[in-house]
Amino acid sequence: LLSMLGAQPANAEEVPREYIYGAELMTPQERDAYRQGLQQAPTDEARGAYRHRHRQQLQKRAQQRGKQLDEKGIVRGQGGER
Repeated sequence: LLSMLGAQPANAEEVPREYIYGAELMTPQERDAYRQGLQQAPTDEARGAYRHRHRQQLQKRAQQRGKQLDEKGIVRGQGGER
């Protein structure tokens, strides 16, 4: 019954999902690769560096597309187009 309703059983492992900075400018494959890169980073410091590089890349991508990313990584730009 749970599967028919789209619910998960109570014992299913809950994986917290992190909002990805600039996700609107990424393909699903890029988002998966980002998550995988974070998981593979061996330390908190490495994950921080990975996030920093990602932020820089997405800010550049947004600028190239005439958009801006706010501090949370949400697209702000002309006409609301993606």
